[in-house]
Amino acid sequence: MRYGICTGPQNLEILERLGYDYIELSVTATMKLEPEVLEGYREKLKASRVKCEAFNILFPKTMELIGGNTSKGELGEYLHKAMALIASFGAKVVVFGSGKCRRCPEGITFGEAYRELVKVYRAAGEIGAEYGVNVVIEPLSRKETNMICTMAEGAMLESDVAHPNVGLLSDYFHVCANHDCIEDIRMIRRFGHIHIASGNGRRYPVSEEGESYGEFIRALKSAGYDGRISIEGKTDDMERDGARALALLRELEGRNNE
Repeated sequence: MRYGICTGPQNLEILERLGYDYIELSVTATMKLEPEVLEGYREKLKASRVKCEAFNILFPKTMELIGGNTSKGELGEYLHKAMALIASFGAKVVVFGSGKCRRCPEGITFGEAYRELVKVYRAAGEIGAEYGVNVVIEPLSRKETNMICTMAEGAMLESDVAHPNVGLLSDYFHVCANHDCIEDIRMIRRFGHIHIASGNGRRYPVSEEGESYGEFIRALKSAGYDGRISIEGKTDDMERDGARALALLRELEGRNNE
């Protein structure tokens, strides 16, 4: 497997020192950077062993994608801008979580909202395909959204979207928050990306105590997953916790290779 951290490009040197494989950037944060700063980070990444292979936070919280303030034309315009940015960094996958943007609002039935959501994800996949970018559906905790919270729901949405550039993500933190079934990973099998952080406080995964990391990695291996795993959590000391987390993840992978 390949290991990365969701963080800003200013922390690239830390990932290099610790031995991570890649960095995962935020679409919305990167979009806010001045052109000269963007180009500077692109050049920095070109010279680095650690590349940007993934992006997250596809949409800003101000965009209401279901029955809201975003027209089809505005959605398409934004997606072209976002996908062009992602491709310019050489990344191949973007995480579409954006829970606030995709909520089922009052006044719309769940069925109506779901059909709209299918169209939004399909549009993201179609435009992503033009730039060589895959979109992954992120099931989120029920505190963050009221649609697509479990891995099974995400798998059904992926099936209904039915686009080759739209896949599914599993996030250990959200699995824990929703009391989702880790064993469903073996049944679902197809995942395009993985996030991980402690189920207790959403911090870097530095210890197995009170966690089911082993079960999670074992299920992924059983499902044939051998792709990227990004740490998406909080830390007070990235260098210290990043080193401990990478050592633990590699140990868990090795343990489940036996």
